Order: sequence, then C-alpha cells, then structure tokens
Amino acid sequence: MFAGACSTVAAVSENPWFRPPRYYHWYRFGPGELAFLSELRKCTATWTLPMPDSEVLRNEDEAALVAVAHVSDPERGTPLASFGVHMAGATVRGDLVEGPHEMYYLPDEPTGLAMEASGNSRVLAEAAAAWFETVLQKPIVRHEWDHDGQVYAQLYAFADTGEGLVAMYNKSLAPREVTDSLLPYNYGANRSWVDVGKLGRFAHPTCTEQVWGRPLT
Repeated sequence: MFAGACSTVAAVSENPWFRPPRYYHWYRFGPGELAFLSELRKCTATWTLPMPDSEVLRNEDEAALVAVAHVSDPERGTPLASFGVHMAGATVRGDLVEGPHEMYYLPDEPTGLAMEASGNSRVLAEAAAAWFETVLQKPIVRHEWDHDGQVYAQLYAFADTGEGLVAMYNKSLAPREVTDSLLPYNYGANRSWVDVGKLGRFAHPTCTEQVWGRPLT
C-alpha cells in the first residue's frame, strides 16, 4: 500500500501529504518545525494511499507542530480515526488524537498505538513517517446488525485488536431482547449510552466488511 518510508523523493511539489497550511505564517512555525515538516514530506512523497486526507497546524494550547492524518470509510464517508503527531523541540509523540478543529489532543493515557522519538528534525520525521505508515495500514472492519431488514447497530473496529472506533445503536429498530441484554453495559446518567462493543455477546453481526487497511489474511 505504501512505498518505503523514505524512498527516493519524486515530485515533492505534488505530494498531497502534510501540506503546509495556506497561511502557515499564522502558526509561527520555527526553523526546527519547518525542517521537520520538510523532512516528513520527503518521507511521504511516494506514498500511494488512496484519498489522502491530512493537515498540519499548531494545537491552540500547546507549543507544538501537529500533523494529522484522517481515516474514513471510503464508501460511506464516515470519519473513523485521526492519527496525529506532536513535534516540539527534539521530541515527537504520536497516537490517536481527538478534539474539535485545531484541538487535536494526544490522549492522557497513551493507547497501544502510541510512539515517541527524540533526535534532530530528520530523525523525528523518519520516526513519524514510519509510524504513520504502520497505523494507516491497520485493517478496519464494519460490523452491522439488522432486524426486519433495517440496520439497528453498527460498529467500526480495528480488525487485528477488536478495538472499537465508531458505533451506532438505534433502540427503536433493535429487538427488545437484545436491548435488554445490553442494559448492564450501558453508560451515562440514564444508562442510554449503549456499548455496541458488547453486542457480539448476544447477537452475531449480520454483515462484516473490511473498509480500510492491509488485506486480512
């Protein structure tokens, strides 16, 4: 799916990955940050992942350059995950990121996808590119459950770990016995947040389809 992380650079000017913001001077990137971004784009110049969606910015409340790549369901356009790195000084850290626009936080508790590296701009960029190359190939599947011909639940998850990403549950369409079985796993003040990740204990998915990542063996 990808070429090597730092293969021979070709047509860097046409590289769609991690383009500097149009008004990048607003972010006041320093020389080290600009050097990191330049090296990162060299490392990603030969990537061939379809429909790339990435951005570069500065987190509003952190002194760090942030590079983010977004993954969506190519068929339905559903946003699935945002992977990001924070580069500050001689350190780069990466993980799943979240938050509204321009507030891409790294989680307080690192996930199993977290990475950290130290070094000069080139070392940081190579580490970040290798990490992006790995996580952007993680296989993602879409599970769906239907009842009377209508989908009442949906779960996107990493196929290799089962970790859920995006979920939907419609109680008005779901079988009453399934909803009742899930009650012990619901959350929120009125227990209305259904943990779709537990649904497989009580009902097999009607359909499971891979939507992203390296082919499953």
